[in-house]
Amino acid sequence: MKPLWEDTDPDTEAELIRRLREAPPSSRFELADALSFTTIWLSRQALARLRPDASAVEILLEWVGLHYGRDLELELRLHFRRRSSV
Repeated sequence: MKPLWEDTDPDTEAELIRRLREAPPSSRFELADALSFTTIWLSRQALARLRPDASAVEILLEWVGLHYGRDLELELRLHFRRRSSV
């Protein structure tokens, strides 16, 4: 089998894959959930570093636009504007 990672010892990689395959679905879900959370958090932190003057809401809206499309970002902006004017 071709290694998945160039920087990982093949025996270590094989052991990791074996453990993942043997893990119960709940453990695999928890791992995937944690990795997703970390990835999202890191990408928002990167946006915040690029725009240090932006508010947390502005960063979130930009993130939504990048990952889910500008149409949804605009809808959310309108929603927040309407909500704050009530």
